[in-house]
Amino acid sequence: MKTVKLPLASAVARVASGAAICFMATGIQAQILEEVTVTAQKREQNLQDVGISVTAFDGNQLNSLGMTNSVDITQQVPAMQLQTFTPAFTIINLRGISQNNFQDNLEAPVAVYVDGAYVPSMNAINGQLFDVGRVEVLRGPQGTLFGRNTTGGLVHYLTNGAVDTDLNGYLKATVGEFDQRAFEGAIGGGTETVRGRLAGRWEEYDGYTESVVPGIRDAHGADGYTIRGSMQVDVTDDFLVDLRVTKSKDDDVPSGTYSINFAGFDPETGLGTNVPGRLTDELEHASSVEGSYSRDTTNVTATLTWNVSPDMELVSITNYMDLDKDYLEDAGGGLFFFPYENNSDFETFSQEIRLSGGSDRMRWQTGLYYLDMTTDNSQNVRGATILEGSGATTDSAVQFTNTSLDSRNVSVFGQVEYDFASSWTLIAGLRWSDDQKDLSFLQSYAEPEAGIPLMQVFDIAAVPIDGLDEIEYDDVAARLQLNYVTENDTLVYGSISRGIKGGNWSIDPLGTVAAIDPGNLKHGEETLLSYEFGVKAEFGTVARINAAVYYYDYEDYQAFSILGLTPQVTNSDASSQGGELELTLYPMDGLDILLGAAYIDSTVDAVPDVFGGTVETEFPNAPALSLNALIRYEWDVMGGRMAAQVDGVWNDDQYIEATNSQISFEDEYMVWNARLSYTSANDNWEVAGWVKNAGDEVYRLYNLDLGLLGISEEVYAPPRWYGATVTYSF
Repeated sequence: MKTVKLPLASAVARVASGAAICFMATGIQAQILEEVTVTAQKREQNLQDVGISVTAFDGNQLNSLGMTNSVDITQQVPAMQLQTFTPAFTIINLRGISQNNFQDNLEAPVAVYVDGAYVPSMNAINGQLFDVGRVEVLRGPQGTLFGRNTTGGLVHYLTNGAVDTDLNGYLKATVGEFDQRAFEGAIGGGTETVRGRLAGRWEEYDGYTESVVPGIRDAHGADGYTIRGSMQVDVTDDFLVDLRVTKSKDDDVPSGTYSINFAGFDPETGLGTNVPGRLTDELEHASSVEGSYSRDTTNVTATLTWNVSPDMELVSITNYMDLDKDYLEDAGGGLFFFPYENNSDFETFSQEIRLSGGSDRMRWQTGLYYLDMTTDNSQNVRGATILEGSGATTDSAVQFTNTSLDSRNVSVFGQVEYDFASSWTLIAGLRWSDDQKDLSFLQSYAEPEAGIPLMQVFDIAAVPIDGLDEIEYDDVAARLQLNYVTENDTLVYGSISRGIKGGNWSIDPLGTVAAIDPGNLKHGEETLLSYEFGVKAEFGTVARINAAVYYYDYEDYQAFSILGLTPQVTNSDASSQGGELELTLYPMDGLDILLGAAYIDSTVDAVPDVFGGTVETEFPNAPALSLNALIRYEWDVMGGRMAAQVDGVWNDDQYIEATNSQISFEDEYMVWNARLSYTSANDNWEVAGWVKNAGDEVYRLYNLDLGLLGISEEVYAPPRWYGATVTYSF
């Protein structure tokens, strides 16, 4: 730790001092630094007063910067990547920590929250981003206050609620390449005691990956809508009720295809290797089965806030979500018959009750949390190629997997902040968490053309392995931190955190479960010790610099791989070290500059290879170095304001699969975007033209190594994309 942290900390200090000298020497006058309010510690604070590595954008910044989706945001968050090409699959990666797995029942180590409520399903976190008041990205384990599985950090979306009494709202229309059409809007208002807001968004565009098979549509498009209603009621001066209901639907989204790259395999490990030739170009697919994705989601959140006394507040957050999903993909990519179908019904209920208070020198909060989740999942794979291990001889072979997973979590948490001196604050937090999970797993097989009727292959209830169908787990997450504020209000902090993440099962039926050790279906919990040191400083109205360095020590890190053509999660020790630097500059009126950098150096001791051995790897989607930048200049013209913006991100070489196979190695790449907008003098109208991936960079979002089958399944990021957006606000 010393050899890593001390040089990085010294470098951060030198950069900060240099920036201050530079700006003081030039005497440049700049606009006022906008204060960003965050709730990273479940209470409102200035971003610069929070001893956590946080990147945050409020609603005005999101609109001004033209950030319209999750990808736009992640490109300006150091040490963050997001891989998504269908609502069925979303990976959020912070500091190299992610769960790059497509199994519905698994929860990610980077948690997603919406309006204070945890979103457990990976099928629900890729929603349309609109009418958002703030987005907060917290790096590092956040188990003390947020709890559930936040060993890697969390992303918190806070939508615009019904807070204004005056009539207000907006309308926005977007058109772009691939026949993109999107329309969104919101309207709100009310009285001093009752207020409401209704917002919605609809988007449709053709797939950007072109089909080379007649009659099969292009892939990776969109077709869906979301409607959100909110209401606030001041029951008394001290008691507020906030109710939010969201309904979203995706209908037959063009998805479920891959670009196929031919692959060999290492004879010792079975991991994919590069060989000449492709079945299709990068942005083409040859699927013979038309993939699709449909999703129907209802989400209800009720937040009750009671000011018990001037120094004490009681908050209750109740959430219910129901999600139905139907997904079909051509996993053979047109090379061989391999359709994969997944139908899932997910339901969750959570309840948090939190009491907080404080005095001049102390702030405290404590609470209870309950989570109940039920997943009913039906999957099937077809074809002789993938089911050869089951004895399949014809493409009529089909393997069904039906699972039901019940999961319950109860936790008790608390945190205390104590100012033991004018410049020193000690923070201590603790959460006890208890997991109870039960699994019903039944797999069956049939091959009508070979005369094989439907028969049971594997029933977890009948397997004589004690505890295979249940998980009982309790552990403690903790945080100890020391903050120091200098005479010029620079925050220096150091923390030690313990993060926890419960175990689960691998229930996806690719391959034959009966052909592997049934005990491998289940993986254990992981724990993380995190050590972090950070600095947050402002230099008048000219610059802001935030920096952090960290060291992660994992026990039983949960690593994804494919063993015997079956997706698996196994446990291994791991470690990582790195840091982030964020610099915000306002060198002159109208000019905003955001600069960021991240460094990651990781090691996973033992990830299973295809043949049952292990390989030492680094974290997937974790480039050693990444850089991001945004430059925006605004000036007066024709009675209004014109703004020009260029932004982008550069990522170093990385592996995009946990096994670090040769076929999953991704060369460095850079993505940059541009935007030009005009806003009317009264701020009612804005017209903007934009281009994303302006350099038409070709790079992969996803790779699945099936070297034993002679292929690698790949999904590439969207190519250059032009469009225009018109907004009317009132």
